[in-house]
Amino acid sequence: MPLHAVAYVSDAIDGIETSDIDQILRAAMGFNKVAGVTGVLMFDGRCFLQYFEGPEDGVDSVFQRVFNARIHTNLRELARGFVEKRYFPCWTMASAAVEPDALARIVEAPWQGFQQRCSEPDDMPAGFGRLLEAWTGVSGELEPAAVTLGS
Repeated sequence: MPLHAVAYVSDAIDGIETSDIDQILRAAMGFNKVAGVTGVLMFDGRCFLQYFEGPEDGVDSVFQRVFNARIHTNLRELARGFVEKRYFPCWTMASAAVEPDALARIVEAPWQGFQQRCSEPDDMPAGFGRLLEAWTGVSGELEPAAVTLGS
C-alpha cells in the first residue's frame, strides 16, 4: 500500500496553553492510531510544524481534522505526496518544543516534496531533511523517546 504524507506550518492562536496542546496531542494519538497515521509535531511557542504519514485515506482524515482545528491559523502546506517509507513508524504523534530559530531553519529551507537533500545548490539539506535531522541522534537513528510539549 503506498504511503502518503503531509507537512505544514501554522500560527498558534493567542493565549494557547500547554494544557490545550496536551489535550490535542492525546486526541491526535488516539485518532492517528485508528487512521494508521504516524508523525511528529513541533512547537516553538508561536508556530506549529507537523509532519504525518500513512495510508492516503488516513492522511486525508487527519489533515481534515488539522485543517478544522481552532488552535491555529494561517496553515501553510510545505509538502504533500508519496513517501517511500514511514520515517516515524513508532510514534502516532511525537511532540517536541523547539527554539524559534531551529523551527525557522526547517520551515525556510527549500521544500522539494519529501526529498532529504536539495538537488541545487551544493546538495544542502532540504526542509524535509532538516526535519528528519531534528529528530535523529548522533547515530542517525530516530531518538527513542520524544519530549512532550506540555506538562
